[in-house]
Amino acid sequence: MKILVFSDSHNHPDLMDEAVRLNIGHGLDAVFFLGDGYSDFERIMATYTGPKYYGVLGNCDSFRLLTGGTYEKLVELGGHRFLLMHGHRHGVKSGIGGAVNLAAQKGADILLFGHTHEVFDEPLEASDGTSVRTINPGSVGAWYEASFALLDLLPDGTVVCSFGGEK
Repeated sequence: MKILVFSDSHNHPDLMDEAVRLNIGHGLDAVFFLGDGYSDFERIMATYTGPKYYGVLGNCDSFRLLTGGTYEKLVELGGHRFLLMHGHRHGVKSGIGGAVNLAAQKGADILLFGHTHEVFDEPLEASDGTSVRTINPGSVGAWYEASFALLDLLPDGTVVCSFGGEK
């Protein structure tokens, strides 16, 4: 199973569009969006049919709460439970411990967050001792070093995370 993960497009969706276009015919199962540019994500959803789409709002998308948007979402795919969030409500720029603890409380084994614009992939331990794989795809809309994550969920349960983008 193949999942593209994007965050923080900030009205610069070109790299997101290119990544989906290049992967759509190669087994792309899902696309996750972690906020800040939700209208960009909606355009991608309308353009490319086939994969499942899951997205959350970021601090720059707050107006969408009025139309049913959410800041967090649990998604179960490929034997894994993902907690999607932007992260601004959990202070991820000051530390990701609170977000990791929330993921563990919700039974997620993988936390996907944005907001910091920095690529990150590490297993972290929550306060209850639970290990949570914690991944930030960086910013797909950055003016320099734009990035995204590609997750390959293997049949044995392994999750391989790689990062793509522009340098």
